[in-house]
Amino acid sequence: MRVVLHPEAEREFSEAACYHENQRPGLGADFIAAVDEAVADLRQFPHRWRVIDQDVRRGLLRRFPYAFYYWEKIAGEELEILSISHSKRHPLYWTGRHE
Repeated sequence: MRVVLHPEAEREFSEAACYHENQRPGLGADFIAAVDEAVADLRQFPHRWRVIDQDVRRGLLRRFPYAFYYWEKIAGEELEILSISHSKRHPLYWTGRHE
């Protein structure tokens, strides 16, 4: 199954990786690896995480306090990650990204 990032989720991902790298060299790479691991899990188990709003699901990263929100954009073919955000951030700020 193909996994794509919404343009705003891509921006959030990049900003978070840069933030972590600035905190400690190598931490940004660890953050990227955690997201890559989550994406690999999504490909295998797209329905692993529970639905939190209509057909949008929320997953959690290992090691980092970040959540990712995604939906099955094309049934059985494509998942779209709508947001990759810190767990303390307002939880539904991304809802306008969902078609």
